[in-house]
Amino acid sequence: MKKVIIIGGGVIGLTSAYFLRKSGADVTIIEKGEFGMACSRGNQGWVCPAIHEPVPMPGLVTESIQMLMKKDSPLYIKPSAMPQLSGWLTQFMKHCNEAAFKKGEEALLTTSKHTLSLFNEIQKDGVDFELHKKGMLFVFLHEANLKKKLERLEAVSHQYGHQNPEYKNQQEVKTLEPALSDEVKGGIFLENQYHIRPESFSKGMVEKLKALGVKLYSNTEVIDIEKQENQITSVKTKQEVFEADAFLLAAGAWSDDIGKKLNYKLPLTAGKGYSITITNPKTEIDHPLYLGDLKGGITPFDHAIRIGGTMELSGKNVNIDKKRVQGIRSAASQYLKEEIKGDTEEEWGGMRPMTPDGMPVIGAIPHLDNMYICTGHAMVGLAMAPVSGKMISEIILTGQTDLNIEAFSPARFEKS
Repeated sequence: MKKVIIIGGGVIGLTSAYFLRKSGADVTIIEKGEFGMACSRGNQGWVCPAIHEPVPMPGLVTESIQMLMKKDSPLYIKPSAMPQLSGWLTQFMKHCNEAAFKKGEEALLTTSKHTLSLFNEIQKDGVDFELHKKGMLFVFLHEANLKKKLERLEAVSHQYGHQNPEYKNQQEVKTLEPALSDEVKGGIFLENQYHIRPESFSKGMVEKLKALGVKLYSNTEVIDIEKQENQITSVKTKQEVFEADAFLLAAGAWSDDIGKKLNYKLPLTAGKGYSITITNPKTEIDHPLYLGDLKGGITPFDHAIRIGGTMELSGKNVNIDKKRVQGIRSAASQYLKEEIKGDTEEEWGGMRPMTPDGMPVIGAIPHLDNMYICTGHAMVGLAMAPVSGKMISEIILTGQTDLNIEAFSPARFEKS
């Protein structure tokens, strides 16, 4: 039985552990905090494979410069963080072109097609979590933005086999969601899409892994990694030393810090996302809403609604910027008849692991025989967790996977 140690207990680490254990491996997870309580906890929980695309895209550089001046905009780069981000931003801007975007889009859309069935498989196996199968509703204040998104989703459907989008006029959209304001001009509906309460998924996975015999260590931070030639021999924490046959780095936005201990240069930065979770809301919303003009979202859960969005590049920190939170509120209010009110509100900020080409990093770390990595999923970590976990488990145990993951190769940064 192959012994595997996973560094990182977010959704990527947890799902990787699940597939490794189901395939017969002896698995241990080491997490520096609490399981599933970092980027895995407060996001929108959308599982909508048709909208997976690289963050760097044609025209984004010009758009970013304009947005940089507005602290409440969907994209914000903190001026004081510019010096430390300069190298990463230079690489990021190089990927804001049509050729790089198409390459990344193909890899993400092809891989993500498998994620819905894998969530079904995990739930059928007894993992207890909040899963909704109500589709995704895109809503727009401007007809031009609606038309542009509809054309893109139709192209994705035609080229990659994702679900065909349904155009909805203003009345049809308001029939689906009566809480929408008259300012909403229309929308697009994708029927076969899911949304998940992220924190419930992490909790359910932890309980399942315990039942499967996976060993879980929380509040256990890696301080060193020991190796002999090209072999990792052990991981050292303040509490103890862990030995294994193979090691997986899945530490989200902190993966580059561990990478430095391996002499592996991973160009990773943290993209902060914000959300507000309102319990027992007075407003009724049935479907997750993609706010198409302002790049935000509103997601209904059991006894709660979560408003989220924004991308802030300000270094690794979980500080809550009140202006960013207000930006989320303002975006949502433009689409609704009235502000969402409830019993309590929780503001949250989480660190998304961002690579400069907008692609995850999945596979064997170069020049090391038994060290692997699975990180860099940006805004689609939860949605891609099952397929990523399955792929990396196959690579660790058999050396290969059926899916083409060349675009996700950890070795690609050696060429840049």
